[in-house]
Amino acid sequence: MTSVLVIFAFIIFLGYSFYFYKIIIGKPQEFELSLIKSLGEWILARKVKARTDLWLMLLFSVVFELIYFLLAWTVIKNPLLLFFTAFFAGFELLHILFTAKRFRNFFQGKLPFKSLFLWPVERISALFFFTHSLLVLLSLIFLKTA
Repeated sequence: MTSVLVIFAFIIFLGYSFYFYKIIIGKPQEFELSLIKSLGEWILARKVKARTDLWLMLLFSVVFELIYFLLAWTVIKNPLLLFFTAFFAGFELLHILFTAKRFRNFFQGKLPFKSLFLWPVERISALFFFTHSLLVLLSLIFLKTA
């Protein structure tokens, strides 16, 4: 299970590294603008299928995060990191629920596309994911807390 957690944490670490860098240097809007622009183009290209695909992507992210948090909770023994994991998992649960509500409102025509994401919340989530995955990797590699 430890090696699977390392793989998950490494994927998360790599996946959020660029966004983390943009946030740290104070230019997250550049990255967010390219994301929302690409998503808009993708939705236009996929047309009706985009709705199902977006819900499937959200479901995939829920499953991925659930597995990651369960692995972290099972493998990690450090009480501070476990507390951070529990706090972060709670934050992500709320984040996913609010994102799902925003998706629903968008698809019902109640929310404009440009408001689909709450970027300050997305930044906090990215900072948490980057930091948590880094701490998990460092903990497993150097502290042998598993």
